[in-house]
Amino acid sequence: MWRKVLWIVSLFILAFSWVAYAQYAQEGYAQEVRTFQGLVFEDINRNGVFDAGERGIPGVGVSNGIEVVSTDSEGRYTLPYREEMVVFVIKPSQYELPLGKYRVPSFFYIHRPHGSPQEIREYPGIPPTGELPQSVDFPLYPGKVEENFRVLVFGDPQPFSHQSIGYLRDSIIREAKDAGALFVISLGDNVHDALCLYDRYLAVMAELGIPTFYVLGNHDMNYDSPNDTYSAETYTRHCGPPYYAFNYGKVHFVVLDSVVWTGSEYYGAISDEQLTWLKNDLSFVPEDYLIVVSMHIPPVSYVYRKYEKSMVKNREALFEVLKGRKALFLGGHFHTIERLFPGEVLHGWDSGLPFPQIVAGATCGAWWSGPKDADGIPLSYMMSPKGYFFLDIQGNEWRDTFKPYGMPVDAQMRITFQGRHVDGALPEGVFTQEELAGVRVIVNFFMGDASSQVVCEIDDRITLPMVHQPIADPYPERFLDAVPDWILSLWKNAKNDNAHIWVVSLPASLERGVHTLFVTATDRYGRVYQARKFFEVW
Repeated sequence: MWRKVLWIVSLFILAFSWVAYAQYAQEGYAQEVRTFQGLVFEDINRNGVFDAGERGIPGVGVSNGIEVVSTDSEGRYTLPYREEMVVFVIKPSQYELPLGKYRVPSFFYIHRPHGSPQEIREYPGIPPTGELPQSVDFPLYPGKVEENFRVLVFGDPQPFSHQSIGYLRDSIIREAKDAGALFVISLGDNVHDALCLYDRYLAVMAELGIPTFYVLGNHDMNYDSPNDTYSAETYTRHCGPPYYAFNYGKVHFVVLDSVVWTGSEYYGAISDEQLTWLKNDLSFVPEDYLIVVSMHIPPVSYVYRKYEKSMVKNREALFEVLKGRKALFLGGHFHTIERLFPGEVLHGWDSGLPFPQIVAGATCGAWWSGPKDADGIPLSYMMSPKGYFFLDIQGNEWRDTFKPYGMPVDAQMRITFQGRHVDGALPEGVFTQEELAGVRVIVNFFMGDASSQVVCEIDDRITLPMVHQPIADPYPERFLDAVPDWILSLWKNAKNDNAHIWVVSLPASLERGVHTLFVTATDRYGRVYQARKFFEVW
C-alpha cells in the first residue's frame, strides 16, 4: 500500500515540477524575445504622420542602442525591447532628417518609463515617458545624395555663462554662417558644467541655419549621477543619444561617448555596449565608405600623452572593430590642434594610430578669456587662436582645414621672437647685435603636422630651414594678466609640447637696420602659406 502512495506522490511532484518548469521557461522565453516594432517612412508632406500615399522605406538601419536591424520591404522593423533605451534611426544618404527645436536632428525616441533617477536633481533629467508606443516610427524627408560637401567641425564651444554664449554668437557663429556647410559636428563640452545654459546655447547654435550633430563631453555630464549609466541625462534630453550614426554621401558618420563617469571623476574609454553596437552598425555599412568617428576625448594625444585618463584607455579594442576600414577620428577636449597620422613618430613618441586623427582645437580658445578686440570678443588664445575646422568631402576622401576666427583662412601662422633683452628699454622685435645669438624665431603653424615643411628667409638672401620642435608658444604669455586664475592654471598645464611649433635662431652676423622675415609653410596637401614680420637690429 505504501508503495502505491509513494508512487502517486512521486507522480504528483513530477507533474508539479514540469508545470513549474514549463511556466518558468515560458516566462523566461517571453522575456528573452520581448520586442517592439516601428516604421521608417517617407514623409512627403513633412507632418510627421504616416499618411495615405506615403510609403515605408526599406533598408534603413534602426537601433535600440545595442542591436541594429534593417527595415524590410515595407519599411518596418522589429527590435529587442530594453527597459531603458534610446531608439534611433540611422539616416540614409538619400534622405534628410526632420529638425526639432533649435535644429537638433529628430532621429531618436527616448524610452525612460520612470524618468531619470532621483539622484539627478541639480539639472533637469528625462521626465517619465511611460509605456513604449505601439509603434516607434521615424519620418524621413526625401533628399538627394551629396557626394561632395563640407562639414563644420567645432571643438569645445564651452560657454560657462550667458555672457560667453554671447561671445560665441557674436564671433564663431556669425562668421561660420557663410561657410557653405551641410551640417555641424560639435565635439563635446557644449557647455561648461552649467547645464542650465543648454536652451540658450542650442538656440545660438541654431543661428547657423543648418543641423548640428552633438557629442557628449565631460563638462556636459550630470555630476550628481552616482555612475556612468545616468551621467548623460540632461544632455540626452536636449541633444539625443550619446552615441549614434548617420550617412551623407559615401561617408558613415559615427558619434561615440568616450567619457566614463565614476561618480567622482572621469576618464576616457568606450563602453563594451558601444563597441557591440558599433560592430552591429558597421555590418550594414558598405566596405568602400569612409567612416568618420567623432568623440570628445580622442584616442590619443601627444600633448597630454602623460595623462592616461585624457586618452581612450581601451582604444585598441575600438581600433579592432574598425580594422580593415577607411576611417578618420575627430576629437576635442584638449583645446589644442593635433593632426596625427599613422606611421609618424613625433620626437620619439609613436601614437600607434592605425587611422588619422584630428584634435580640432576649441571654438572657445582659452575659455573665452583675455583682452578683447574691437567687437568686444575675448582674444582667448590657447596654443592656437580660437577657431574651427572645415572637413571637405569628395566621395570617400577628405581634407581638413583650420579656420582661425577673424582672420583669412590662409592666415595659418603666428610668428614670435623669443630672446632676453640686455636693455629692457628695447621694444619687442628690436635687438642689439650682442643679443642676436640668443634670439629665436618661433612659428606656430596651426595646420602643421610631422610632414609639414617650414622655411624662413631674411631679406630675400638668407634661407633658414626651421626645425619642428614641440614647445610652448610664447605669444599668449603676454596676456596672462587678463586671464582669471582658474583659466590660468588650465593654460599652464596645457601650454607645453605644442605639436605645431617650428624654431630657428637668428644669425648673429646681421648688420644694423630693419630686416624682413618671410616664412613659408607647406602642409601635407601641398598647400602653401606665407607670413611676414619685421624686426630691427640696433
